[in-house]
Amino acid sequence: MSTYTPAPWGTGRMGPYEDTVAVPQFTPVLDPETQVALVVDESGRTVEMGGHGTSTSGLTPTHTMPGDGAAPGGATDSDSTESYDQDQSA
Repeated sequence: MSTYTPAPWGTGRMGPYEDTVAVPQFTPVLDPETQVALVVDESGRTVEMGGHGTSTSGLTPTHTMPGDGAAPGGATDSDSTESYDQDQSA
């Protein structure tokens, strides 16, 4: 007696991979004078990678105390405010 094992369902949907395209080789290097990372192509020319911005983020806690300090009582409240600043990158 032989047993039949069906092929996995997805194999009927498979097809050949698309043709690939050669991707140029880029190499990161460190400029010895400025200590800035540069990217160069196969010919040794510097490749411009576009602008990259920076950002800062901060969490500012706030806390309130009840009354004027002369007598106890009242509810306290606390929360925080988050700030996020991002510069413009070219």
